[in-house]
Amino acid sequence: MFLAVGCTAPMAYGADDGIPVTELTPEELPGYQFERDEIPATVEDLSFGQRFTLDSQRKEMKDLVARRLGILRINQSTADLETIQQLVDRRMIGKGEVKQWQALGVIFGDILVRELGLHWISYKDEFGTNKALGWRETKNFVFPVTMFSRRVQFKQTIDAAAMYEKIKREVTAFKQYEQRNLRI
Repeated sequence: MFLAVGCTAPMAYGADDGIPVTELTPEELPGYQFERDEIPATVEDLSFGQRFTLDSQRKEMKDLVARRLGILRINQSTADLETIQQLVDRRMIGKGEVKQWQALGVIFGDILVRELGLHWISYKDEFGTNKALGWRETKNFVFPVTMFSRRVQFKQTIDAAAMYEKIKREVTAFKQYEQRNLRI
């Protein structure tokens, strides 16, 4: 191992490739700035395929709600939060049913669209392409599709009304910020 002279952190060279590797102490690690070639996200209108997928997921949830709860209508309003919570509380979607949890996220997203004035967009970054919600032409996004499936995956409690209120506060804050600073 060879140490580089004049660096703030010791440099070691990899045995096989000769590429320098920074060695940090445990105390230095929290403040270390990792080098990253950040690729900016691309935001576009939903493709035909993405719109079709959302519509299919909406239909799947409407059918499930009708079959399991006897509720024949989803209004895309905060009134639907109670329906979502019933599905969760009655365990009508299995823990491993990721696609159904994501379809529930679409229904939740539709509530956010109607109540908070957001719109569906396609968000593409270095990790892939996702359906998200945006507000006007700002860089503020909400990702409702995976909100429920992630909470199930990590064994977190799901409280649809609390999730909605938290997002509403955050969306209201970024709308106010944008209006104050950018005069949108």
